[in-house]
Amino acid sequence: MGDSVRYDVIIIGAGPAGLSAALDCACLKLKALVLEADRAGGALSQAYPWKKVDSFLGFAKMTGKDIAARISGHVKNEGIEIREFEEVEEVKRGREFKIKTKKAEYEASAVIIATGVRGMPRKLSVPGENLEGVEYLIHDPEKFSGRKVLVVGGGDAAADMTLGLKNAGAKVWLAHRRDELRARDGCREKLEKCGVAILWNTEVESIVGETKVERVKLFNNMKGTKTEIACDHVLVSIGSITAKDWLEGIGIGMEDGLVKVDGDGMTSIPGIFAAGDIVSRLKRIPQALATGERAAYSAYKHLKNPYWK
Repeated sequence: MGDSVRYDVIIIGAGPAGLSAALDCACLKLKALVLEADRAGGALSQAYPWKKVDSFLGFAKMTGKDIAARISGHVKNEGIEIREFEEVEEVKRGREFKIKTKKAEYEASAVIIATGVRGMPRKLSVPGENLEGVEYLIHDPEKFSGRKVLVVGGGDAAADMTLGLKNAGAKVWLAHRRDELRARDGCREKLEKCGVAILWNTEVESIVGETKVERVKLFNNMKGTKTEIACDHVLVSIGSITAKDWLEGIGIGMEDGLVKVDGDGMTSIPGIFAAGDIVSRLKRIPQALATGERAAYSAYKHLKNPYWK
């Protein structure tokens, strides 16, 4: 791979938190590099490119894809390089941090982890989940127009995808194992207005079909009754399992699937900071931006030791 390239700060992840940190690094005149395993933009570009965002001040009704392009473009215009499709494989501690990807090796005096919590999608672990037609993300709701889709989940992501499918012309049911959604009130109101059938206290018992999804067997955990729905797709949206092995491998403290940080966003390892969904239970763009800025500012203080810190 040749000699390592050295930076003041390497930011792992190009979602809103990582891009916010990168922009602050540019303003603070820190030499920074952003490494992203997928497309820049994080969940905005990778999971919800079609969704119109309504909770990001000043970006009303823009799609995730458009916002991702705008914020990553802003960072690039400030002279920060973003290397997409370059997943970090290893971080070694020493006088400098050594960051290894499949393509290159880098050195940095500080690291900001902004990888989010999008690891492996959490599965239902029921018979038939390996059939064609079982999905965990949708990149284009229009492809489901005229199809019958059962969405499983009760959080914001499940509600958003249900609305996206309904608006695209799919016939949609939303099955949730409780009698109340976790999704924010705005999503619940939209679901009610558009007439989506919500199957309360309902769990998936099995998914049935030869090679593709044909129907789903359901169980009502309050009534003890069983029903079946004929459908073409099952969209499972019950969260994800954080990809944390490499974090634990370098000794970063974790708690309940999140990276533990202090008030400055520093992890249990001096010089390594974290921001965004990986540190916060509030999964919102404004929160990610704020923690990204905090991490970059704290990295600056850690590296430069200004008299006023």
